[in-house]
Amino acid sequence: MGTLEKLFELRKSLDAYERELGFDKLSEVERAVLEFVIHTKDANITAITKHQYFLKYSLSTIKRAVGTLLAEKMISANQSSADKRSMLLSYNK
Repeated sequence: MGTLEKLFELRKSLDAYERELGFDKLSEVERAVLEFVIHTKDANITAITKHQYFLKYSLSTIKRAVGTLLAEKMISANQSSADKRSMLLSYNK
């Protein structure tokens, strides 16, 4: 199997997992932000925007995705005890 075929197989697998979890109704950036929050301890908007994967997205796009996820109650935001300016994002199971 060639590299491009493997890449497509990975995309199909990812799509199947996201559908199974109910993430398929989210936009690509919303899914990526949600998965980052689930995977990252003490996730916040700054950590998201500084991650290599998200460099292709603007700050406003990231904020809009976080806002959607908060509105859908998929994630929650709580003030950091270490830095009162920072809101830590966490997944609502």
